[in-house]
Amino acid sequence: MSGVLDRLRGLIAEPAPAPEAAGGAPSHEPGTRRDREATPAERQIAEAIAQKMLHGWLQNRHQTLMPLSVNLALLTPEARGRIARFAALTATAGPGDGAAARLRSWIAATGGDADTLAAYEAALLRPPALGPTLAGVGSPDCAGLAYVLALVAAQEDGGDGAGYAFARYVAERVGLPTAARRSAERRYGR
Repeated sequence: MSGVLDRLRGLIAEPAPAPEAAGGAPSHEPGTRRDREATPAERQIAEAIAQKMLHGWLQNRHQTLMPLSVNLALLTPEARGRIARFAALTATAGPGDGAAARLRSWIAATGGDADTLAAYEAALLRPPALGPTLAGVGSPDCAGLAYVLALVAAQEDGGDGAGYAFARYVAERVGLPTAARRSAERRYGR
């Protein structure tokens, strides 16, 4: 171990290579530090640093896949309309009576504008068909939100699990990755 530390100290203490010559050619002599191949110890250090960086990214992947907060205002008006129609479908799918009010409040609290709320109210009066509505929220910008909406509505299912079964169906149908599902369940599940 002390040999590796001495070698690293030696590498750090070596003078920096001279700047490039005016003609653009390197000003170093062959066989200097710049031309030397990395030793196994240096390679191990580089690999350890790369592993730590990858591990840090993997620990943070849940936040990258599913952000902590939902902001409907960042979506296009068309995407907000699809989410509003899906929310109305979700509110009518479960047995709980409070799902419609819960979803209305959730849409308003997460950046849904007046048009989004109007589309939600209109879709509540005349619920859309399941197939086309699910196809509309299958895009990458809406799939995670659709699952979150189903989880929020499922909290009103009275404990019989029908709402959560519907949420699992939605996740399968829109092809939500397992990591994104787990992240949404931790934040918005039971």
